[in-house]
Amino acid sequence: PLELMQNSWGDKALPFLAVGRVKDSVTLAYYIATDSAEQQEQTQEVFRKLLKASSSKLAAGQRTRLQWNDGCVCCLMDQQGTLLYCVVTSLLTYPERLAYQLLYDLRVVVQTIEGIDEIAEHGLNDQLADRMQKLVEQYEDRRNFPNLTPASSSVTGFDGVSVPLRQQDARELQAADSSRKWKVCIMIAAVILILILVAKLSRPTDPGDSVAVLTV
Repeated sequence: PLELMQNSWGDKALPFLAVGRVKDSVTLAYYIATDSAEQQEQTQEVFRKLLKASSSKLAAGQRTRLQWNDGCVCCLMDQQGTLLYCVVTSLLTYPERLAYQLLYDLRVVVQTIEGIDEIAEHGLNDQLADRMQKLVEQYEDRRNFPNLTPASSSVTGFDGVSVPLRQQDARELQAADSSRKWKVCIMIAAVILILILVAKLSRPTDPGDSVAVLTV
């Protein structure tokens, strides 16, 4: 397994996005939410290792999700087995389906580029930089996905520090949790009541028993 470094990405939900060519493990374009040269190099090295491993680990069109400390790395191989798309989510609570949708959106953009087999390392950075940043901002903005609910009232970054959600989000989660508990209690009570009624109806009637008739 890859030895992954410990780094904090701050409040960035999607700190790294990249596309690379599998056959020679060349990174064609990347977006990274840090100005640290050391962190950029470390992250790119991890992606290069993923590129090398993907040729034997992933089939064409296949995708995989790997845990990275308290976040994860989502990878998607294109339909030809030529390019690998990768996005890092700093939070385990970030929806997996959105991470993959981001990769599919990026794939649509890259598919329009010709001569992909001859492009040099980082050769698509200038062409894709703005588009990749806009995709990341789109998928980081919760206002674009109002129906999504976080998995817990706190999230954990790459540095292992627990970061509380906004108070409004926490209240919504607590209300939803209370609602679920009430529904469970009501269902249990209904099941018990049904069992009692079934038991009474199946019991043999004693001649001395009186039967009450419900009239409306």
